Amino acid sequence: MTKVKTKKGPKIILAVASLLVVTILSLSIVRIVKNNPPKHKDYAIYLYGEEHGVAKINKKELALWDDFYHKQGMRHLFIEAAYFDAAILNLWMREEDDTRFEYLYDGWEGTLSHNKETRDFYFAFKESYPETIFHGTDVGHQHERAGQYYLDYLIDNGLENTEAYTLTLESIAQGEEFTKTGDLKYRESKMVSNFIREFDALDNEVIMGIYGSAHISKDFIAFFLGIEPMTIQLKKHYEPQNILIYAKELTRL
Repeated sequence: MTKVKTKKGPKIILAVASLLVVTILSLSIVRIVKNNPPKHKDYAIYLYGEEHGVAKINKKELALWDDFYHKQGMRHLFIEAAYFDAAILNLWMREEDDTRFEYLYDGWEGTLSHNKETRDFYFAFKESYPETIFHGTDVGHQHERAGQYYLDYLIDNGLENTEAYTLTLESIAQGEEFTKTGDLKYRESKMVSNFIREFDALDNEVIMGIYGSAHISKDFIAFFLGIEPMTIQLKKHYEPQNILIYAKELTRL
C-alpha cells in the first residue's frame, strides 16, 4: 500500500499568512486603545502623530496649538526637523521678510513637506503665533544645504564658540551618518536623545510636539524591523521621573 505524501508548502504559507494577519490586527487594536489616553492629567509633553502635508491634520494641529498658546501660555513646539532647520525657522519668525523660509522650503522639494498645505501651516505660526519657538529633534536630513546655510550664518556672526555651532555640527554629522547607512534604528535613537537634550534644557516648560505617526506608536513595520518608536522610548525615560507624556495619532481622528 503506497502512502500519499501531502504537500506542506501551501499549509505553511497559509499558517504564516494567518499569523501575519493576526499580528497586524493585534497591533492595530493596541494602537487604537493607546490612542485614547486620559485627558485630565498633569502632562508635561503633548505629542501628536500626523501624516505629513495633509491639510485637515494641519488644521487640527493649529487648533491644538492655538489653545495651548493662548490658554496655557505654551511657546515651545517640537517638530520632526533637524536642529538647524528649527534654528532657521526661529530666525525667520523674528524677521520681516521671508527669505530664510523660502530657502528652507525650496530645499524640501521632492519631500512630503514641499506643498501648499505645509507652507500655509508655517506661515500661520508667523502670522498668528509669533512667539512660537521651534525645536528640531530629527537628524540633519538637509545637511548639505540647510545645515551649511545655518553654519555659515553662525560663522558670519562670530558665533563659532557657541552651543548652537556645536549642535549644528552634531546635527550635520547625524544626517551624514543616516544618509550613508539608512539605519532607521539609528535615526530613532538620535531623535530620542535630541528630544531629551532640547526638553531638559527648558525650565519646567510644557511643550507640544508634532511628528509622523510612526514615531508616536508602533506599527507593523516597526514591529517587524524591531524599531521602538521615539515616544515609547521617551515614556520609558521620563515617566519614572513623574514627567507624563500625552501621545495621540491625529491620523486616527
